[in-house]
Amino acid sequence: MRALLHIIFITILISGCNSQNITTDVLELSGKTGSRSDNTSGNLPYDLNKPSMTYTLPEILNEVSGVTFIDSARLACIQDELGTAYIYNINNKAIEYEHKFDQDGDFEGVTYINKSLYVLRSDGRLTELDNFNVHTGGKNIQHISPLLQTANNEGLCYDSLHNRLLIAGKSKPADNKSERYIYEYDLIKKEFVAEPAYRINVNEIEKVAQRFNIEQQKEYTAKGKLKPFNFRPSDLAVHPLTNEIYVLSAADKLLIVIDRAGNIKYISKLNPELFPKAEGIAFSPNGTMLISNEGKEKVPTILIFQPTPDKN
Repeated sequence: MRALLHIIFITILISGCNSQNITTDVLELSGKTGSRSDNTSGNLPYDLNKPSMTYTLPEILNEVSGVTFIDSARLACIQDELGTAYIYNINNKAIEYEHKFDQDGDFEGVTYINKSLYVLRSDGRLTELDNFNVHTGGKNIQHISPLLQTANNEGLCYDSLHNRLLIAGKSKPADNKSERYIYEYDLIKKEFVAEPAYRINVNEIEKVAQRFNIEQQKEYTAKGKLKPFNFRPSDLAVHPLTNEIYVLSAADKLLIVIDRAGNIKYISKLNPELFPKAEGIAFSPNGTMLISNEGKEKVPTILIFQPTPDKN
């Protein structure tokens, strides 16, 4: 079912400070009746101020734009300029293999499922590396033309519930500046679905942020005027245990979580010290969460977050 995001205000929770006393504001939202849901956890199931591990990536991944788990030790990483998949071993903390799949371009998302590696170009084109192997790469490489209403797209993940890929549009669709679309690619029919799977309403997110004092990421025009509130997705991932959809916005320093009915369950402000430019998110089968950051003025990183007790 396609769902508009109806936001119901329930409660706000402020998480603890990290050692630098930089807080993460967490707003919990759930249900459609206006009353507190009995099955809400009371908190985001991860402490975004306390990664269990931090990996510094090599310089070639300074502009890392997407990550996905291949197995328990290896990640496939892409960066947004080179048509190459980099296999990074988290145990060895090093790139093991590199696999060329395309010429230079603007590559923004990657996911791995059923022995196929999929890569998203910003214009919506998908590349499938069939029978992908970390040692040899893909046996066959196929480029799939896009059928999207959004010019700039940055998020890609697998949705096991419907056996499809989800693609997050970063920019507005041509006919609606206040919405951001999440599209789907049907893996059975091997085709894009014309109607968006989800629509994220930027105005509603702004109302929530203002009501609960979640600070806007400030950007200014050349004339010094504050730009309007925005939400520009940079990646998304489906939680393997709850089936909720986590949507990152690197530019706006936000993480939102939606359920399958389109309700926003959580909104979290990202700590800029830990998340200078959060461009990638992925989950392991047990719910371990990974978020990658481009280097920006610092170094590129991968942060690992374990679920907090009794929150999954």
